[in-house]
Amino acid sequence: METDHDFIIVGGGTAGLVVAARLTEDPNTSVLVVEAGTEHTNDPRIRTPGFWLSVLGSPDFDWDYKTVPQKGLDGKVIPLSQGKLIGGSSAINGLAFVANSKAAVDAWAGFGNPGWDWETLGPYYKKFHTLAPPSTDAAHHLRLSYMDEASHGCDGPVQASFPEESSDPLPSAWVDTIGSLGFPADGDPFSGKFTGGYINALSVDPVSRTRSDAATAYLESNKSRPNLHVVTGALAEKIILDTTGKVPKAVGVQIQKDRAGVTLNAKKEVILAAGVFGSPKLLELSGIGNRELLEKLNIQVVMENPNVGENLQDHPVSSVSFEVGEDVKTMDALASQDPEAVGAAMQEYMTNKSGPFAVGNFTGSLLPVPDFVGPDGKSTLEQVVKQTTASDPSPITGDFTPYHTSFVQSLLADPAEGAGNIFMYAACSNVNPASVGADVIVKEASSANFITICAALLFPLSRGSAHITSSSPADKPTIDPRYLEHPLDLEVQARLLRYAETIVRTEPLSKLIKPDGRRNAGAPADLGNLDVAKRYARLSALSCWHPTSTCAMLPLERGGVVDARLHVHGVQGLRIVDSSIIPLATRGNTQTTVYAVAERAADLIRQEYGIGN
Repeated sequence: METDHDFIIVGGGTAGLVVAARLTEDPNTSVLVVEAGTEHTNDPRIRTPGFWLSVLGSPDFDWDYKTVPQKGLDGKVIPLSQGKLIGGSSAINGLAFVANSKAAVDAWAGFGNPGWDWETLGPYYKKFHTLAPPSTDAAHHLRLSYMDEASHGCDGPVQASFPEESSDPLPSAWVDTIGSLGFPADGDPFSGKFTGGYINALSVDPVSRTRSDAATAYLESNKSRPNLHVVTGALAEKIILDTTGKVPKAVGVQIQKDRAGVTLNAKKEVILAAGVFGSPKLLELSGIGNRELLEKLNIQVVMENPNVGENLQDHPVSSVSFEVGEDVKTMDALASQDPEAVGAAMQEYMTNKSGPFAVGNFTGSLLPVPDFVGPDGKSTLEQVVKQTTASDPSPITGDFTPYHTSFVQSLLADPAEGAGNIFMYAACSNVNPASVGADVIVKEASSANFITICAALLFPLSRGSAHITSSSPADKPTIDPRYLEHPLDLEVQARLLRYAETIVRTEPLSKLIKPDGRRNAGAPADLGNLDVAKRYARLSALSCWHPTSTCAMLPLERGGVVDARLHVHGVQGLRIVDSSIIPLATRGNTQTTVYAVAERAADLIRQEYGIGN
C-alpha cells in the first residue's frame, strides 16, 4: 500500500466517494480513501431495491448502533443504522430521494455560515443526479403533475427514477386523499419549496431497476484512475497531528489493516467522511474535543472544543397500522417470508424488473402541522409554545439553542413549509423491534393485510450527543439523541400522528380501509385524544435513520466544529465533509443533502489548492 498521498479521505461512503472522484479528476492529485467496511457493489442484496430492510443490522453492511435508553421514550433503546461498506449509507438506505427545503438551507447561512444558502447550494442538488421521467401511464397514476423538470438534474452520476406503477390503488389514493384534505402537491421538492402529498423519486436506475449509490455513481467508472486509491477493511484509529507549530496540523492518519498498524501521510489534507458517529469519534480519539471527557480517558488534549459530538439531531418517527381490504396488495406476505409470495416477487423482478423488489419507500407528504393551519392555527401554535416553554423553560441547552429555537418556531408558523413527513407503507409495523432492518415490520404469518401511516418530525428541537467511551478505536460511541425530550417536539409529533385518523377516514383512502379492522399491537383504537396520541407517539417512536450535526458547521461560539469552508476550528489541514457538518436536521431524507454538501466541499477544496486550474 502506498502511504503518501495529497489527500487522505477517511470513509468510503456517500460523501467520501464524491469528494474522491471530484478531486481525482485532476490526474496530478493523489487521493487515498480509507474504508472500515468492505466492498459489496455487485452484491444482489445491495443492488436489489426491495432488499434494503433485510441488510440493515447485518455486520457485513451496517455499523448497527444503538442509543442509550431514551428518557423521552420511557427508557426505550432505539436501533440506528449507518452503512459500513463502500458506498456507506447510500448503499443500504430506503432509497427515498427528497431534497432539503430552501428555508432550512437559508437558515444555515443565517446561523453564521456565509455562502451556504439555497442560491449557492441549490445547483449542487441538481449536479449530482439525473432524474428519469416515468411513462405517461405511471406519471398519471402516481399524480406526478407537480414535477418541474427545471428543478432536477439531467446529467449527474446518481440515477433516480419513479416506480413504473399504474395499477396499485394505494399510491394514487394516498395523494388524492391528502389533496382533498387541503394539501395538494404544491411545487417540486427539488425547487426548495414544496408542501402536500406526493410520490417521491427513488435512487433507482431506471434501466436496470437497481440501486444507484455513491459506489456505482462515483467509484465504479473512476476505479481505473491511477491517482485514486481505495483501501477497505481498514479501521482509522486516530488523526496524526503535528503540534510543533502555533496551530496543530493534521499530517496523516493511523489505521489498522490486517491486524497491523499503518501510518498514512497526507501532503495536503486529511478529510473526514466517516459519518455522523464516526467523524466526531475520530476527532475525540485524536485529542480534539471536550477536555473533561478526553482527560478522563487519558487522551492528550490537542485542541479543546466541547462542541465535538454535540448537537446531534435525528428524525423520530411514530406509526400506526390499519387493516385494509383483502383485495389490496400489501407486503405483509413477503414480510412473513411466505414462500409463494417471495417466489412470485422474485420472478417478477428477475423477469420484468418490476414488483415489490424493484422499489423502496415512495408514498409520502411534506405537511405543516394541521392544527397550526387555518383560522385558529396561529393562536393554537402560540398557546402550545407558551405552554411548553412554561412547563420546561430550557430542556435543551447550548450556544446554538436560541438560533435553533427561532428557526423551528418560525417554520411551524408557516403553512407553506413542511414540519412533518407523514408517509405510508404497505405492511404492518412492529413498533418495538429487537434491531434495525426487517424487524420494524411484523413477520408473523397472517392472512390480514395492513398499511402503516408514519409521522416523522422533521425539525426537532431535541438535540443529543455521540461520544467515545474509551480510548479504543474498536469501541462504539455512546449515542443519545434525546428523542422527544423537548416538550414542543412531543406536541408536534403527537399532532402529526393523530392526523393519521383523519387521513384513513377520508376518501378515497377510506374505501380501502377495512371497516372495524385491526391495528398493530399496542396501537390505541382511536388517536383523536391528544394525551393518548402523546403516549402512543412515545411508545411507537423509532428513528428514520437520518442523524446529522455532531460536527456542526457553525461559528465556534455558536456550537460549531467546522467553519464555512469545512475546516475544523483551530486545526490546519483537517476538514469534514459528511452529514455531521449539516447544522440543522434536513427536511426529509438526508442522502440528497449529503451528496450536495460533498459536491460543494470538493469545489471548495479544489479552489483552495488550485486543483484543475
